[in-house]
Amino acid sequence: MKITNISNEQIYALEQAIRSAVQERIDTDPDVADCYLCINPDNWLVQVMYIEESNLTAPNRDVALLNLMYDLKDSYGGNEIWMLNDEAIYDLAASYKEMIEIDFCMN
Repeated sequence: MKITNISNEQIYALEQAIRSAVQERIDTDPDVADCYLCINPDNWLVQVMYIEESNLTAPNRDVALLNLMYDLKDSYGGNEIWMLNDEAIYDLAASYKEMIEIDFCMN
């Protein structure tokens, strides 16, 4: 078992990368209902994927973009005004503060 702790500076950098990826998706394609955020802790790659891509890579680990934003108009169906949910983004980044890696040996 290996426990890895990352610094507050790294958490801040991860938070900014998440913000940037989500905001870019909002700016380029506001239809975010079927998009997921994937964070690869091996190389700290942060990317937005459609649900089909997400299910191929790491289902159950990726985060729905809708969980990281809110609609100012509270109207689903094409008239949304998406804004970043600062608290949700911070909480997601902070969840990587301590990572536990366990190797299983199958006998």
